[in-house]
Amino acid sequence: MSLRPLLALLVVGACLIVGQPAARGSSAVEWLDRYAVGQFDAVVEELSGDVDLADLLQQLRRDGPTWIDAKGPGERERRQLVAATFALEAARAGQWREWKWIQMQPPFDGIQLLNVLYWRPPPLLIEWACAMFRADETPRPVERWWQLAALAVAQRSEDPQFLVGDTKIGRGVGAGEIMNTQDEIKHLDHVEPRFPKERRLTLAQGIARDRDWPEDATQVYGALWNDPDVGGEAMMRLGGMQLRQGRLPDALKSLDRAETLTRDPYVVFLARYFKAQVYERQKNADRAEVAYRGAVAAVPHAQSATVALAAIVFRHGRRAEAQGLVRDMLAADPQPLDPWRAFVHADDRFWPRHIARLRAEISR
Repeated sequence: MSLRPLLALLVVGACLIVGQPAARGSSAVEWLDRYAVGQFDAVVEELSGDVDLADLLQQLRRDGPTWIDAKGPGERERRQLVAATFALEAARAGQWREWKWIQMQPPFDGIQLLNVLYWRPPPLLIEWACAMFRADETPRPVERWWQLAALAVAQRSEDPQFLVGDTKIGRGVGAGEIMNTQDEIKHLDHVEPRFPKERRLTLAQGIARDRDWPEDATQVYGALWNDPDVGGEAMMRLGGMQLRQGRLPDALKSLDRAETLTRDPYVVFLARYFKAQVYERQKNADRAEVAYRGAVAAVPHAQSATVALAAIVFRHGRRAEAQGLVRDMLAADPQPLDPWRAFVHADDRFWPRHIARLRAEISR
């Protein structure tokens, strides 16, 4: 075992021995009480600070069911939603500090064993809440919104393994392949059957496979090619994948198709941005400029397309125009969400909408 993982394990062990609380002066039950009466932002601010998420998870597992049932059957569903949404907010607050460990094992009898996966608290918080919903055979309408919010958090982690399992199967220890596949979560496997008509879950299957299993991703995207809700994004992501593979004519066809299926500025921007990159690879600067201008028109002042457009304009000798593009981009207030920077986080762009709806349900 290397020094860094060993030190990390010692620190975790020491914390467990000492029994540190979830946060200074707070307990899971106290937070649930405050979250239930609408102190959402204050609770989330505290969750973003010095919080022992492992202890918080332990407290929720131990005390959460009692808290949910404390007000009787008439309040149970609402309090379950409070607990599940609180857990989701805690997972999102801590997911960029910790998500999972993939630990290399020492060789055994001259054989290099595969890695071992250890989930950290944020994904386990999501699964704790998800399991509560799954205890009811028939999902309630509000669960759909919770599951879409959970998908947003999961995709923000940039970890397809949580959603679909080990995407490094067969690639060996150096690629991160794990041996303890029995510990996989595969979140989408138990959510999709509850909402078989929710196409964002289907699209998520493709996104999770995009990098490591492109053939599977192509099948998912292709199955959604005409879907009125997610077809545009599916074709945009297919075009982006084909661009990475160097299949430029195929990419242009997919990206053109994407624009016919949606008016979502995020999707339109990326379809045009990727088309511009195709044209740049084809040494067609004029068409690339047109495509970048289209992307900027879809999301004004977005940094990725604006800088790329300014670079082309500058190379064409129009320096004042290039300087104006960059100046206006830097002066934009508020700064727009750049779809290219948000591309890898997929549905995280819907998080404000989903969490607002869940909080509204709690406050009813």
